[in-house]
Amino acid sequence: MVKKKVTFMINSTFYDMVAEYDCFVNEVFPRVKEACLDHDIEVGFRDVAFSAKTLPADDNILLQDFRCIDEDRTFFICFRAQKLGWRPDYHNINKITVNEYPEIISFIGNVSITELAIMHALVPFERIVDGKSVKMQPARHSLFYFRNSDYLKDLNENQFGFYANESNGELKETQDLEIARAKDLIYYIRSQFEKDPENNARILIRHYDAEWDKDLDTCEVFLDYTERYSEISGRQLDDFLEIHKDYLCPDHVGCISNLTCDGRPFSDVMFDDIMNELKIEYPENFE
Repeated sequence: MVKKKVTFMINSTFYDMVAEYDCFVNEVFPRVKEACLDHDIEVGFRDVAFSAKTLPADDNILLQDFRCIDEDRTFFICFRAQKLGWRPDYHNINKITVNEYPEIISFIGNVSITELAIMHALVPFERIVDGKSVKMQPARHSLFYFRNSDYLKDLNENQFGFYANESNGELKETQDLEIARAKDLIYYIRSQFEKDPENNARILIRHYDAEWDKDLDTCEVFLDYTERYSEISGRQLDDFLEIHKDYLCPDHVGCISNLTCDGRPFSDVMFDDIMNELKIEYPENFE
């Protein structure tokens, strides 16, 4: 049996998904890592959204996101809810990014950074390295988890504006429509993959439920995540809370909690999904 090494790339709008990331590092990843020891598979994970310790609007962040995804296109895991996410404009994209991924020009200003990362994972943008085009393949195993919206009824006005798009009126409706279309696009790409007999890329989509816990503190959950991620990745993230706390919900009291999927703990479902995909990717390691 040949030892394998794989890195899970995780991406989302993040600031409204702190609970999901915390669930992954504390409940899912340790179980996956332990289970893989018996099958000679070494696992790691990268937080695509924080592949660089920079502010969200830094003009280098999209380049870091794309390069991070390109490091290992085996697993791409994405959480989505009711928030559209930050939409970069031309002044948010530096020349190096455009030179390396020229196709993004036609999308800048119209697509959120989360959607750009998803598109690059599923239908990769052309990459130019040393003047030559490098063809990237779709991530072989993409797992998408869509949070249902029932929890929104328990949020106050400030919280609702953060978790369900900040704008009111027509603009909010437009953003909500764009989120629905973005999710539909993933379903469409999956249908195209399934029609292509030569395609080996897989896309799994699940919907899950969450509750609002008014006794939790978003900053504390964020800090717990960064401390665990720092331990796992070996990166020093001691200043992450200070850098990013202003981008969290301004009303820090309360956080997403009690994640479930089809009546089961969300962590159990994610664990089973990842292990099933690992068995497909490395069948010889599970014989």
